Amino acid sequence: MEDGRISIRELAERVALSTSATSERVRRLERRGVVTGYRAVLSPAATGRPLDAVIGVRAHPGADRQALERWFGRQPCIVEAVHLTGPHDYLLRARCRDTAELDAVLMAMKADAGVAETETRVVLRQVPVHPDLV
Repeated sequence: MEDGRISIRELAERVALSTSATSERVRRLERRGVVTGYRAVLSPAATGRPLDAVIGVRAHPGADRQALERWFGRQPCIVEAVHLTGPHDYLLRARCRDTAELDAVLMAMKADAGVAETETRVVLRQVPVHPDLV
């Protein structure tokens, strides 16, 4: 989990197994869905989106949830969306260029996407509680 780009040879050395046994175990974990993919973690500042915000969203009663979720997916600054229980219907993670872009997305969400209410919080810093799970 800490280094998805490690070679099979290096991984085999770390876990004290042969290269072929390690390779087979990795393939088995992938087939079983334990390992679901590999990813690159991008620097938000380097991508031009340094503003990180968490947005609680409450949809209008009777809103078309599938249409709302598709709307989320079309917004380049929304990088994560989860449907949940509690006072909000969705929790979004947004990476924006600046507060003007965040404001525009929030306004459009309410005007065009069937959103009744939002609660937005700007992330000051991320605390690495379990860095191997991020």
